[in-house]
Amino acid sequence: MEDFALRGFSFPSSSSYTIVEELGRGGMGVVYLVEKNCGGVLDYVVFKSFKTLDDEQEARLRNEANIATFLRHENIVKTYGLEHCKLTDMPEEFRKGVNVQAIPKATSDLQLPTFHLRRIADPRKGGKSRTPGFAPARMPNPKATRTVDTSPRVLFMAMDYVDGVDMSMLSRHHFKLHLLLPMPIAMFIVSRVARALDYAHQWIVHKDVTPGNILINSEGVPKLTDFGIAAPLAAAGEEFAGKVHYMAPEQLARQRVDGRADIFSLGVVAYELLTGINLFKPLSRGSWDENVRWVKQAQSRPIIPPHEICSDVPERLSRIVMKMLEYDVNKRFQRMIEVLMELEKRYLYAQGFGPTNNSTAAYLRIFESDFLGASQDDLRQLTFLRNSEGKVALQRRISRELYTEQGLEEVRARKRSPIYNVLARQEAGSKNNPVPHNNYPKGPVAVGGVSVIIENPASASKPE
Repeated sequence: MEDFALRGFSFPSSSSYTIVEELGRGGMGVVYLVEKNCGGVLDYVVFKSFKTLDDEQEARLRNEANIATFLRHENIVKTYGLEHCKLTDMPEEFRKGVNVQAIPKATSDLQLPTFHLRRIADPRKGGKSRTPGFAPARMPNPKATRTVDTSPRVLFMAMDYVDGVDMSMLSRHHFKLHLLLPMPIAMFIVSRVARALDYAHQWIVHKDVTPGNILINSEGVPKLTDFGIAAPLAAAGEEFAGKVHYMAPEQLARQRVDGRADIFSLGVVAYELLTGINLFKPLSRGSWDENVRWVKQAQSRPIIPPHEICSDVPERLSRIVMKMLEYDVNKRFQRMIEVLMELEKRYLYAQGFGPTNNSTAAYLRIFESDFLGASQDDLRQLTFLRNSEGKVALQRRISRELYTEQGLEEVRARKRSPIYNVLARQEAGSKNNPVPHNNYPKGPVAVGGVSVIIENPASASKPE
């Protein structure tokens, strides 16, 4: 391309940020909702930061930002990069709660790595395969001579604000109503995460696929987030972190892992959505090492297929999930695209019309309204939920009848788990048990029990 007048021109950004509220926090970090003002145009973004200021945490955040900003996919939360603020410029009350363990060593712009034109390294476009954020060569700016300010600062990773809910919270709210997500909706979400991971596996292994890291926005689009412990394929066994009860056996053994470890973790998520049972979660709180030993012991026992736990799970779907959960990595699905194709071909769209982003959004609207006052348009989006009686079964209710005898034994073995608590309350005859709602509009969509009958469109259009 011929040179042009603006090549190399840079200017300070006009964007400013105002922290609105705290969205959540974990053991190491905090997530904030932030208002972004870009020349008078307002938008919301999310800032992720660590509570400790030291070299290790800064390197971890930079690593995640380098990976996540490279990934551009509908089902991955968009990350924009890093912002920072001097600690001395922040409110005194905040400064008191921050642990400054180490101040970064002085450095200069000449020593800072840059990753110039990473898009040319996309293997799908004929470039040399390279992991995002892990360029082998550094390309310093020859004009840079100034020393970087090394006073304590707080780094923020700026991400797209997803107006929605994470899978963990969505499942908890379903448990409160004694419900599981309808299977097609749940498996559609799993399939979209599989799409995201199939894309990401060109470069990295996520290593932390859990319900809490799966978001569903208000438009019904599932999005994978939190690449904090993701690693390039060449170094995917070097760091041992994450939630142990979603880890693959080879990850627990601290072996070198690849995309098949994410397949196992997604299988654990899928099993939990189908049965309400978290396969490997320790029954009591323990130290990290104690939890690892507990999960390793749990993974020494065979897994009971989902269709032998819940009577309504199709065997063809159960087989797909069980292949994701093979302990032997060589017997597992070898690539995430295989998981995706099997889910879509054998289950989601085997009968034709199936779940989409729009139908997922429609279900969430109905669920959020406590199944009261659902619109006919939303109900028509969900006709793939028809059962053998021709009714659209919106509510997959948790009950003794849903589980086989073997399934009930598995639930009873997990005391204090959410699914155990639901069935225990039902057996105890609690007065606070939720009652199904039947308040749906009359007309082309009529009500039948806790399901919805979609009448023949031709007869429904006739005047009364």
